[in-house]
Order: sequence, then structure tokens, then C-alpha cells
Amino acid sequence: MKYSEALAFLNSLVNYEKLAKPRNEFKLDDIRNLLGLAGYPQQEVKKIVLVAGTKGKGSVCHMLEAALRACGVRTGMFVSPHVRSVRERIQLLGKPVTKRAFARLVERFQPLVRKQPVSYFELTAALAFEAFARAGVDYAVVEVGLGGRLDATNLSNPDISVITRIGLDHTRVLGSSLRGIAREKAGVMRSGKPVVAGHQLPEVRSELERQARSRETRLVWGHKQTRVWDVRLEMLRDGHGRNPPSRGIAFSVLGELGAGRIRLSLLGRHQVENCAVALTALGLLAGEDTRLRFARVKRGLEGLVIPGRCQVVGWKPLVIVDSCHNPDSGRALGQVIAGHVGRRVVLVYGALKGKLVHKTVKPLKPWMESAILTRPDSPRALPLVALKRVFGRLGVPYVATDSVADALDAAFRISDGSLPVVVAGSFYLAGEVLEHLPRRSSH
Repeated sequence: MKYSEALAFLNSLVNYEKLAKPRNEFKLDDIRNLLGLAGYPQQEVKKIVLVAGTKGKGSVCHMLEAALRACGVRTGMFVSPHVRSVRERIQLLGKPVTKRAFARLVERFQPLVRKQPVSYFELTAALAFEAFARAGVDYAVVEVGLGGRLDATNLSNPDISVITRIGLDHTRVLGSSLRGIAREKAGVMRSGKPVVAGHQLPEVRSELERQARSRETRLVWGHKQTRVWDVRLEMLRDGHGRNPPSRGIAFSVLGELGAGRIRLSLLGRHQVENCAVALTALGLLAGEDTRLRFARVKRGLEGLVIPGRCQVVGWKPLVIVDSCHNPDSGRALGQVIAGHVGRRVVLVYGALKGKLVHKTVKPLKPWMESAILTRPDSPRALPLVALKRVFGRLGVPYVATDSVADALDAAFRISDGSLPVVVAGSFYLAGEVLEHLPRRSSH
């Protein structure tokens, strides 16, 4: 099977990430049956770290994988959605699987899917488990897609589960109750296996504690287990070329792995919280694996770049691409601009239907010189008329554009080489922008 044929087959499946209406029913029967036909590859993976949450789960996954790989162990990682290529979802040793390997995986599952139909996401999860089993990875870091209890990834048997900060997102599917959302995400807990949790609101914290007691699992709070202090945010300055002398965040830590100073090339104080969660999980894993040491973990973390998460992609003007798509993300991005940019920006924004746009964008208002509104290439893209209403109520000057290419042209025109440009609103928008920027610079 050719890679193009593999993509065509995958794209022929129902993709709830792109449907205009959200999925209204979740069940595990289909993916369970498919994995059974494949011989339960998820059971062949040596160790699995399963990561759920609303905010920061993707970053924590990347941190865990990079740290583990730096310790000399074989790693696999499954994350979603992808930014530019579906192969980003299935990574071995920090790199997306090759086109040839991806095609072979799809070829293996194609006849099985014809017997037991599944969705786009469910098949990618199955492909990941198969890839990890074939490669004999020591650790697989697996990001939950939606919720936890009824997500396809929850058919794995994690050695440790992680629940990052929980907030309001996917409310049409998970509901608008924080306790209810927490209950769904607590489905990743396993009896007798530890769970590491990020900082939570009181009602979420009490619900997770209740779920941990009922499931007889040990709940470990990342911000208590790993102490962090002396956090320094470094200011970004444009016009310095592609490799300015300093950028990111630096902080001191003390935890099970050890103590020292860590400097990340990531942006935002929220990444310090994510790092504390990752370090706590790594400390628990190190109790049974002497290969995991602080110096190695530190080296892995300090070289980490995460696509589409406050990613610096240009310096003249300064360009930051983020996938900010919910209120927690909006607050975090506002803090990134305050802590690392320190001046007003041109915002390029596009969102999907069902998102809490007003609450997401409001924290950015003090930092917006103007906004360029656009539509990501998705059937679920929020119409421009709805975005206009939100930005109009906020009193932010805006320009509406029909394409990402036009949005970037407008943003750079307004920036005039001086005002920073920040892209936010959706993984789909982030991916399109990252595709367009190299083409734009080549003209």
C-alpha cells in the first residue's frame, strides 16, 4: 500500500474532529472489537503513561517523551490532533513514523476495519498501539483524545495515569459541570496504580479525590510532590535573527528525581506547572527504573520544542503560533504575552463551533492592537459573522478575511515589521499557518 492510499483509506472513515456537529454518543465496543481482531496490541506495550486533562495534556506528553528518551529508553508517543501531518500522532523515539511505516500499519488494519468499522480517531489509536508493540518501546506516552472514561486510549492498561488541569471545554459532549467533566477524566485511573494530577479548582480537586478513593488508587498532586521556585520569564525581542541569545523560562525544582535549575525554551508560566506534573510522574517511574535520572531528564526537557504551542516561528517581526482554543488556554496565552512580549500584538484568530470564544479571547483584549479574523479549513469552523460579534462586543478593531493566506497578509501589513503577530484559536489554524509561513517567506 502506498502512503497516499493509506491516507485515502483513513480519510474515508468518519472523522468526528471535522464533522460540523459533535459526536453525541461514545462507546468502546467498536474499538475494543477492532483491537481484539488485531490481537490486542495495547497489551503488548511494556509500560504506558496515559495523560488526560483539559489544559496542558499535550505539553505534558511531549515533556514526558523527551525526558524519557534522554534517559536512553525506547519511547513511543500518541498525541492528537496533529498540527501538519497525521503521522505526528504516532511517534517513535521523538519522530513521526515514516510514510512507509504508516502505510504498512494501515495496510495491516484495512481488512480488520472492513469487518469492524471504527472512526478516524479510533483507528489512529489502534495504529499507535500496533506501532508501539512492533517497535518494542519501553514506554508509550499516550494522550487521551476526549474525556477519559469512554476514550479509545482508555482501553490501554496504564502503569501510571496523569490528569492535567481540568476546565471547561467540549461542553456539548462532556457537559458544563466541572464535577461531571472531572468524573469522566477520572476514568483513566486504575486500581493500585498511581495517578498524578495537576493543580485543580476546589470542586475538581474534591471530585478527583473522591474518585481516587472509590477506585483504590493513589492520587499524587504534582505541585505538592515537586516543589518549584524562583521562576524567571525571559522577554522575547524581535529583530535579533533566528537565534536570539535568550528566550523561555527558568526555574528551580526539588522532587523525587532530584534538585536543580531547569531552563525551558517554552513560553509561559503554565509550562512550569506542566513540567512539575511531568517531573512528578517521572519520579514515580524512576522508583522502578534506575535509568531515569535528573541530569538526563533535565537535558531532555531543555531541548524540547512543541509545535503549535506558543511556538516562536519568526523574529522580524516576532511571530508566535499557538493553538489556544478554550478559556484556560486564553488566560495562559495572555500571560505569555504579558510575561514574554510585554507589548500589544496583532492577533490572527479563527475558532471552531462550540468553543467559548468570548471567554477565551477576553484575557487577550489588553494586549490586542487589532485582530485579523479568519476561518480554519474545517467544516466545524465558526462563521466570521459570529467572530465579528464577539470582537465587536469586546471593542477590538478587526479585519475579517476569507482565507489564512489573506489573514497572514493582513497581519504582516498591520505589523509593518514592528508589532508582534500572534496566531491563536485552533490546532487547525495553527497547522495552516505553519504551512503558509514558509511559502510566504519564499515569495
